[in-house]
Amino acid sequence: MQICNGVVRGSILIVLFVALAIPSKSQNPIDDAIEQLSSDNVQGYIQPLLDGFGANINSGFPGSARIRKAGLTFRLQIVGMGTLIGDDEKTYLATPPEPFTQEPVETATIFGGDGSVVSHPAGAKYRFQNGQIDTRIIPFAVPQVTIGDFFGTQATIRYLPIPSVDDFPEVKLFGIGIRHSVSQYLPLIPIDIAAGVFYQTLSVGEYLDTKATAVSVQASKTFLVLTLYGGLQYESTDVTLSYTYTGPLTSGDRNVSLNFKTENKFRTTAGAAFSLGTIFLHADISVGKVTVLSAGIGLGI
Repeated sequence: MQICNGVVRGSILIVLFVALAIPSKSQNPIDDAIEQLSSDNVQGYIQPLLDGFGANINSGFPGSARIRKAGLTFRLQIVGMGTLIGDDEKTYLATPPEPFTQEPVETATIFGGDGSVVSHPAGAKYRFQNGQIDTRIIPFAVPQVTIGDFFGTQATIRYLPIPSVDDFPEVKLFGIGIRHSVSQYLPLIPIDIAAGVFYQTLSVGEYLDTKATAVSVQASKTFLVLTLYGGLQYESTDVTLSYTYTGPLTSGDRNVSLNFKTENKFRTTAGAAFSLGTIFLHADISVGKVTVLSAGIGLGI
């Protein structure tokens, strides 16, 4: 029952995050802000959101590197992640639309304050979009299942379908990854070492498609019920965003479809896990282009 309740809470967090972050069919201030930005400026405006989003979904993988050559591991977890938002994520350099000056102007991102104002010699003024989300952390949550151990290998699966409700679009999250024990080939080494790769896809209606890949190496040491772990990870997250531009336009197509890559590429992770019978707890921090906090609870063997 606790795990079922956790899945529901995790689903609600994902819905709330996407509702805040992604344009939906019904108009809201975030829709307006994005739709009034040209393709030249929308990336800078929402890049911190995409970076945080990509960092979140590339977090929360199993931390312990202990994988047996043979045995049974089955664990159902709810993992929560949160990317921290700093001052650097609140501004970016934007280009005013014609006929205003084409010199870059520092203005607010989606996490910033008021948008900057530029003036034309003829007296006209243009204001960039204000920030829309006042937060210091981007939350996320996902259920995952880990199964193993087969020839020193474990698999982890994430899956969460959220059906369309009224004007809110359908959301589908799927991820799969494998980790393999490296320390089994090094019998004299005093720690556990594992390497893994994880692939995920997320779609939100017709507006957003995300593909994320993470390759990592983990090391851990267990002391009775406590496991200390750390790791290095390379990740790549590709995002496709589609919307209709409603701002000033002298030429070109108002239907915009853009591909983004998040800026978080490498991270280091350090954390601790507790095994209390069939209950598993963990918490860690990851540091890269952005900082991510992660914690989870699970049941299993």
